[in-house]
Amino acid sequence: IILKESYNELDELVNYLKLKPHLKIEIAGHTDSDGAEDQNLMLSQKRAEAVKNYLVSKGINASRMVAKGYGEAKPIAENETEAGKALNRRTEINVLE
Repeated sequence: IILKESYNELDELVNYLKLKPHLKIEIAGHTDSDGAEDQNLMLSQKRAEAVKNYLVSKGINASRMVAKGYGEAKPIAENETEAGKALNRRTEINVLE
């Protein structure tokens, strides 16, 4: 499920991708370290796929995107606090070409 507060940023990404029709991206899903590692990997993949599906629904060709779940493997903050965990539950966009 994509949170309502994410729509504005995703719509900005849609506009950018429409301006750059040859750009290819990776949608990288991440989780905090709570729960089993295999479950986090699955959750992060679903998180990335939800963003990809949203972009496709807005007219971006699916062949321009790769959705990849990284689970808890790439934290950007410590998982010892709720604030840190919240930062680690994220989706990032990486330019591939």
